[in-house]
Amino acid sequence: MKRSFTPLLALLFLLALTLTACQPATTPPPPAELESAEDSTEADAGSTERTVVTVWMPGDEARWMMESDLPARFEEQYPQYDVELVQFPWDGLHDKVLASLTGGELPDVFLGADHWVGEFAALGGLEPVEGFQAEKGYEEDAFLPNAWEHFRYTDGTIYAVPAVFEARVLFYRTDLLEEAGFSAPPSTLEELAEMGQELSNGVDQFGVAHQESWLDFHFFSWLVYAHNGDLVNEDGTACTLTEPATIEALKYYKSLYESNIIPLDPTKRVETFQGFIDGYYVMAESGPWWLGLLQDRSELEGKWAATVLPSGKTELSYGHPNPWIVPAGATNKEGAFDWISFMLQPEIQAEWHLISGQIPVTTAAFEDERLSSNENLQPFLDSALRGTRSLRNVPNAEAISEVVWNMLSDVRDNVAAPEQAAADACNQINSLLEG
Repeated sequence: MKRSFTPLLALLFLLALTLTACQPATTPPPPAELESAEDSTEADAGSTERTVVTVWMPGDEARWMMESDLPARFEEQYPQYDVELVQFPWDGLHDKVLASLTGGELPDVFLGADHWVGEFAALGGLEPVEGFQAEKGYEEDAFLPNAWEHFRYTDGTIYAVPAVFEARVLFYRTDLLEEAGFSAPPSTLEELAEMGQELSNGVDQFGVAHQESWLDFHFFSWLVYAHNGDLVNEDGTACTLTEPATIEALKYYKSLYESNIIPLDPTKRVETFQGFIDGYYVMAESGPWWLGLLQDRSELEGKWAATVLPSGKTELSYGHPNPWIVPAGATNKEGAFDWISFMLQPEIQAEWHLISGQIPVTTAAFEDERLSSNENLQPFLDSALRGTRSLRNVPNAEAISEVVWNMLSDVRDNVAAPEQAAADACNQINSLLEG
């Protein structure tokens, strides 16, 4: 999921809706070199008019795509299309699509967050994709586990195509662990708390990083799944935050702050990535975008590594595929599905990883030598294979994630006890689940 509650992104969203200029990444058709006027007439009569495939993408993903040669390569493979790429901030894209589903300009296809699928499907706004899956012969075992089923809505229909896999892992400073006498990172939640305590001095070094906004929601989701709990019940009709396993996860979350493993004092909670770079945070839960960021920091070469998230009662962690989504009202659905087919080619999946850092969702992409030689990818693959969960296939998932995030704020800052905060959150979530 991508979720931000910052004023900056709110401003970016307003700009995205008010500015009329977009950033297309298109390649014009080459001029025809015809031998005669007669040949020209015959060619015009037999040619197919090029149509536009409008692709909406969020944030850095859109920028990376615009700066790459992938749109041009798509047009080479599918000369009947021109690609138009439009960039939005993550929140802006969600809200723009939501508004457009009730009447307005729609893209032909867009890259979204996994939990949007249930929300938009509940509104009847998405094109089913099982026919596309069958036509292309995409087998389940050619993708990471549960990639397609992740988007099967409660009506039994799959409404999105897996695009990339967003797994979470534990990044850690190998140099700081070694200085403290540890030869390996923690493998269980108990070890995470024990090592975190020894690595924290409460002043200028803390064992585990504080997570901001939507990242904190992801962090807590991992703790819930590791405790064998969930945020909602299996059929997505009721909140389960008040159940024993989830309360236990919430108390563990709070204990990390009470023990000063994560800074208890709000003034000491610094930005996660920079804190990791500076050695202020020794360990941090994060996603694949950190790979590129860390590989660009030569001063940390040989001083960091990544591993699967520590386990609790289960090895499950937070993670999910992010989807390509085709609106039911798209004007060029054929072009949309051709774009998706192009992006699912193993070679393109591998190249998109090299461009964006995103984890491929097709297993064949990992056989590419450029990826198979990268040992930092293994923890992400291991995490996907062990099993991941996320909030999905329910209405109002975006709003539900914000309720959970506010609950966490109340708990860590001692505004409410875990049991009371969870009960208050469930009252709000149950109303949202009713649609």
